[in-house]
Amino acid sequence: MKILANMKLAWKLPLTIAIPAVVVVMISGLLQLKQTADAIDQEHRTAYTSYVESKGSEIERWLSDSQVDLLAIADTYGIQTALNEFSSAWDAYAGAVSDDLRRLYISDNPNPTGQKDELVLAKDGSTWSEVHNRHHVGLRSYQRARGYYDLFLFDTNGELIYSVFKEDDFALNFTNGVYAQSGLGEVFQEGIKLQNGQFYMTDIAPYAPSADAPAMFMSTPVFHEGQKIGVVAIQLPLDVMTEILSNSELIGTTGEVYLVDNNGKALTNSRREGGFSTLDSLPALSQITSALSGGTAYVKTATGVSGQDVVATTSDVKTPRGDLWGLVFEIDRSEAMQFTQHATITTALATSITGLVLCLLAWLTVRSLIQRVEILAHEMEQISEQNYGQEIAGQRKQDEVGFISRTLAKLQVRLRDGAEAEAREKIVQKNNKNVVNMLSEGLVDLAKGDFRNQITETFPEEHVKLRDSLNNAMTGLNDVVLTVRDTADSINRGAQEISGSADELSQRTESQAATLEQTAAALEEVTASVRSATEHVESVEKTVGTARSKALESGEVVGETIEAMTEIEQSSQKISQIINVIDDIAFQTNLLALNAGVEAARAGEAGRGFAVVASEVRGLAQRSADAAMEIKSLIEKSGQQVGRGVKMVGRTGDALTVIIEQVQDISGLVSQIAQSSREQSTALSEINTGMIQLDQVTQGNAAMVEENTAAAHLLRGDASKLIHHVDQFKTSGSNSKNSMPPIETLPAVQQSASEFDEDPFEETEPFVHQAANDKWTDF
Repeated sequence: MKILANMKLAWKLPLTIAIPAVVVVMISGLLQLKQTADAIDQEHRTAYTSYVESKGSEIERWLSDSQVDLLAIADTYGIQTALNEFSSAWDAYAGAVSDDLRRLYISDNPNPTGQKDELVLAKDGSTWSEVHNRHHVGLRSYQRARGYYDLFLFDTNGELIYSVFKEDDFALNFTNGVYAQSGLGEVFQEGIKLQNGQFYMTDIAPYAPSADAPAMFMSTPVFHEGQKIGVVAIQLPLDVMTEILSNSELIGTTGEVYLVDNNGKALTNSRREGGFSTLDSLPALSQITSALSGGTAYVKTATGVSGQDVVATTSDVKTPRGDLWGLVFEIDRSEAMQFTQHATITTALATSITGLVLCLLAWLTVRSLIQRVEILAHEMEQISEQNYGQEIAGQRKQDEVGFISRTLAKLQVRLRDGAEAEAREKIVQKNNKNVVNMLSEGLVDLAKGDFRNQITETFPEEHVKLRDSLNNAMTGLNDVVLTVRDTADSINRGAQEISGSADELSQRTESQAATLEQTAAALEEVTASVRSATEHVESVEKTVGTARSKALESGEVVGETIEAMTEIEQSSQKISQIINVIDDIAFQTNLLALNAGVEAARAGEAGRGFAVVASEVRGLAQRSADAAMEIKSLIEKSGQQVGRGVKMVGRTGDALTVIIEQVQDISGLVSQIAQSSREQSTALSEINTGMIQLDQVTQGNAAMVEENTAAAHLLRGDASKLIHHVDQFKTSGSNSKNSMPPIETLPAVQQSASEFDEDPFEETEPFVHQAANDKWTDF
């Protein structure tokens, strides 16, 4: 602590700033690293869990689709036909059918193993080969389109009467043959027991005809017309499951994803070179146990199938027959945590850089502060030597050093003001004496009515307002006197003009009164005429309204007529349709009567009476047809006349519509004319009343004109008296007579103590508060 107390500020301040800041940055970096690691782990958990769940769903969907597809094909006519024909041809084959077909389609097949399906027709002339020629291409296309390893057809005796690839199991019996205990034998033996719409699926197991490769089969019985005729089976391609599981970027370089059954055997191959294969027994790992327990789990630290540390995620897969498979995804922990390691390095680097930046900022801050303190010490030394002309630097800074600079500047101003106070006081007293003398002379002239003199000497700033006020008073009074003189002359001239105009106005007033009487009489006549016209227009308006109402009623009648005519036309059409039906009935009756007559003729004598009746019926039918045609012709003519009537009524309706619109327009115009007439009548009445009032006002004006004439003569006399009194004042025209000694100018003050808001020696508390809130952001 003693070393720290004696240390210079240039070292002490940076250390006290940088060390706590670096510690805070390191703690923040560690917390950020922890949060980043947790976020990455949560991201891994979410991504890996979603991956295994989606892949499990895809495997389940693939198995379910295969089951549905198998049931669907077993119910098709093509499979039923093919199975019946293959079975019949097998039974009808002359000779050792199994040996011959195996020789023709396997041993003597020119195509290599795996491509035996290329042979479509063997040249043996057998019925089986002809059936094979008809169905093989279609069945093979179906097998290829679905991606199955192979497709098999069995008869009810267990004979494999058809397969696509003709492997070593072709044309053998799977009830008691060499492969009866294989997976294909199991799938037949169980499938033949099922009912329509049921299926059977085997476990994944080695299959000898396929070189002991792991295989899985699915079968269902085939029914035709309610009778079981055989079994159709498929061999599922296990590599499809491997492709489904491996199709993701999440696997990375070291990722491993696999299926495992309840016995702990792998159901898929390992991605690693030299890794496990399908049906290999896997070690009893915790993630495998978790997968077989069902549900989804995330294991942050586990041992992988190859013995390395891994991050594992597990899920389950339910097969169509209800078995539970385990789905495990593993990835080396080193690969999974590489993002965390990168974040650790990045955080450490960022923390180091931040610490260095903080140290640099602390050094720059202290360096700037020390330089300002040194400048402040130099300025204080200048003030102690009574050198007040130097400006104090740093006054605009808002930190503690800026506060000291402002306080020192106030002290400098007060010391300078004290030195100048005595000289200034002497000059002020001398200037005040001269100002009093000049103002006294000006007031004397003002009292005498002499407004010509102005004070032009320079006054001190505090007395300039007095000088300007006196000069403004002189100028104002001078201007007032001149204005009064001009106004008096103007009043005199105006009074003369008023006196001359008064007589002329009296004559015009009398003439105006006579004219107003005549005008009032004429307006009365015009008012009566307009009132009569208004009454006629109102009568016309009522008549037009009645016409419009009748036109509207006629329009409604025409509309109802159109609707009635339209209904008549529709009824005519319906009657025509009924007549057509009657015509058809008459034709059919005529035809039946004709047939009856022919049959009666064939009957001979026994059918003679029936022939007469048939002849009469034909006659009635013919007359009915003729009558129906006449009615139809009349209805058509009536319909044409009704149509013409509808058109004429429609035209009448259109004409009435136009008439109604025109009547409405006329009604509106007549209403406007009536309203205008009423307004004119009212306006003329008001004008007539106004004329009467104007006549009365005119008579009053005549009396007032006489009074104005007398007042004009009095005004002329008063104006003459005013001019005489104004001439006694002396107005502008001569120079100022003041001659006083000049006013001395006071020395300029750079800055007074009053310019500061507070006394510097009373700011101890703000100083401390400001230091507490300083953030060291200004250098």
